[in-house]
Amino acid sequence: MSRQPLLTVDAALALIGARIAVPAGCETVPVAGAAGRVLARPVLASEALPAADNSAVDGYALHGTGDNACRLVPGRAAAGHPFPHALAAGEAVRILTGAVVPDGTSAVLMQEQALIEGDILRWQGDLRPGANIRRKGEVLRPGEAALPAELRLTPVHLGLLADLGVTEVGVRPRLRVALLSSGDELRPAGAPKAAHQVTDSNRPMLRGFLADLGCEVKDGPILPDDRAAIAQALREAAASADLVITTAGMSVGEEDHIPAILHGEGEMIFHRLALKPGRPMGLGLLGGTPVLGLPGNPGAVAVTFALIGQMLVRHLAGEAPRPLPRYTVPAGFAYEKPAGDRALLPARLNGGKLERVARNAAGNLAWGGDAEGFADIAEATTSIAPGDPVGFIPFAGALR
Repeated sequence: MSRQPLLTVDAALALIGARIAVPAGCETVPVAGAAGRVLARPVLASEALPAADNSAVDGYALHGTGDNACRLVPGRAAAGHPFPHALAAGEAVRILTGAVVPDGTSAVLMQEQALIEGDILRWQGDLRPGANIRRKGEVLRPGEAALPAELRLTPVHLGLLADLGVTEVGVRPRLRVALLSSGDELRPAGAPKAAHQVTDSNRPMLRGFLADLGCEVKDGPILPDDRAAIAQALREAAASADLVITTAGMSVGEEDHIPAILHGEGEMIFHRLALKPGRPMGLGLLGGTPVLGLPGNPGAVAVTFALIGQMLVRHLAGEAPRPLPRYTVPAGFAYEKPAGDRALLPARLNGGKLERVARNAAGNLAWGGDAEGFADIAEATTSIAPGDPVGFIPFAGALR
């Protein structure tokens, strides 16, 4: 079995976009339960936003701005309680934020600028026509796209939909993801284990990531290091899921069976990346279903899911591609590596500098309590000295 050359993470992401088809389908759900779902089609505004001209401030609605004075008329305009009359030239009336402006209003004077002398309202300086008025339809006009397709809905989006009177939206079906682990040494979380056995900590971690991405997760068994058993489990999972994610069995040893199975029964899109930790990972197809093979080491699983796994899940869910948030900050550590590999190191911000929090991050997750994100060191970089600019990917964008 020939090996493909090592790919960069960016090249692997490009292959995902080019080779992996997004499952078809659309379902209608209530807006109240649509947080985290991906829009299958744009949402068009059915009404103007705002629905009427209204005041942006507490103050005074007035007709005429040229003389720096108007006569106050009795009454007021408040949200939900419009002033019942039009303003004549030279008149003003009290108005509160959000209230519909009376007919004839040429501007709204902020309360802080108002000088009241009996029933005369005065102010200093110029007051431009239209000041402090939110115009009908200035945010959205009927028929305009309020939200685009391929958008993952947030609580803010739900508030906008409610504002527009939308009660249902068309969204992509939830992605069905099957999880498999392999390794004779693995034991389920919480089960007793001997010294030569290890807990399958990857499973609960991946379940959490996938739940945050709105997936329906099906747990498969922990598989022995047996090619026939792994192949059968992969076939069954691929037949009933939109995506299969495996951990371990992706390197080049005699017990790393998944690449051989995909080469023999399906297709291997890429295998092994120029990435540390996380080199032994790959993506293939089995019966048309994507199979994402992640490493066995839990720290490497966290890295590869952050850079590749979640991007694949978002793509399959129908979400528009977007890069991970990445910031440049001064390094508070020294580091050396060979050219060619991209390195992700658990790190945290301390006094405006990025501090490394773990030395052996691939084999465990003990750094999870201290790290705030990953130091991201590019393929061409061979050394980092304190004070050098270094990339920082916060967990808020990487591990969600």
